[in-house]
Amino acid sequence: MVRESAVLEGIRFATSVVSDPSGTMNLWKTATGGKVVGCIPGTPVPELLNAAGLLPITLESPEVRSLVSGHIDAWLVGTDPASFSVPSEGRPRFTFPCMSPGSLEEALDQVEGLAEWAYAVSGSPASEGALWRSLRAYAERQLHLDALGERLAGDPAFLTPGEHRDIVRAGIFLPPEAHSRLLTSILSVDHVPAVLPAEGEKGDPLILLARRIIAG
Repeated sequence: MVRESAVLEGIRFATSVVSDPSGTMNLWKTATGGKVVGCIPGTPVPELLNAAGLLPITLESPEVRSLVSGHIDAWLVGTDPASFSVPSEGRPRFTFPCMSPGSLEEALDQVEGLAEWAYAVSGSPASEGALWRSLRAYAERQLHLDALGERLAGDPAFLTPGEHRDIVRAGIFLPPEAHSRLLTSILSVDHVPAVLPAEGEKGDPLILLARRIIAG
């Protein structure tokens, strides 16, 4: 099968990101001046960290942690014991409860606490406008991931399992906008905008995130 150059370039880029995540993280930090947060487990509200100028990285295994831990500026950990530990040196750390809160008020307190911590780490507040932009970016990336899954369902030979895995896993180390560009390039489609929520971007986005935490 002859594949378009954009597909091959996208595959090569994804493979390079997954094989050398520290290099990708350093490029992002140099370009933006932002900081990286290592998340164990993955945070349910990555949009909040992104809105504060932080790059959340889900550390899914000790191997990934060993590759990137020297480039992590802060840690977000759960209250449940992790399958592997994080360094105990004095980098900022936030503990996010793993159990679902019992009320919207409790969930909102958790989200607001994380927002305050993110501001302290980055020096940049997660403003309402930045939160809506971040929510859109993550939703759009999910639309493109879904489109990739649909393409593979209809054309399994489009990517090998290893190529598909690298393309998806590259999103662990890339901001959502960059991952969306990678996905649209591979799919040879235009950017697909997302609208959140259905009634439009009104009200407090922190409440939207708090409701997500309750829903699990």
